[in-house]
Amino acid sequence: MKRPIVSGQLGRRGGFSLVEVVIALGIITVGVTAVLALFPTALQTGHSAQDETRAAHIAQSVFGSLVAGARSQFNNVRLPPTPVVIDLTAPPSSSTSPILYADNDGNLLQGATNAAYAIYIYTNISVPGFTDPGTANLVTVRVGWPANAPAANQTFRDYVRIVSKY
Repeated sequence: MKRPIVSGQLGRRGGFSLVEVVIALGIITVGVTAVLALFPTALQTGHSAQDETRAAHIAQSVFGSLVAGARSQFNNVRLPPTPVVIDLTAPPSSSTSPILYADNDGNLLQGATNAAYAIYIYTNISVPGFTDPGTANLVTVRVGWPANAPAANQTFRDYVRIVSKY
């Protein structure tokens, strides 16, 4: 049953005024803009984390090859699958190999074409605590990226390990 409208009392519908809608849209716009502004930073951070992880993986792979080769022949260790030979008894702090390269998956490559990472290997013939320098070397593997950039523009990380015959 309908109730009659009493004079002086108007029927009012529930809803938002135009001012309330404009304010709500303004707040939503500011929030969405703030979230969208975070995307470039988040993408750059994710890419940097990916590069750091791959660099550590590549260095670990190179160290594994060096250690495996050092046990059988300490001088002139070969790095598979590349035919590069590393002389572990080279003079201190000298580059002992040509630059090696790796792709985005961490696989060693023959050349700089399609390479994402450049790998430099340095040795130091004097290792504290070892009396015979022919049995152990301090090896530094430097992984830099992007591979084809000048050295001054590369980001790089150094990984250091003692490689011995035993």
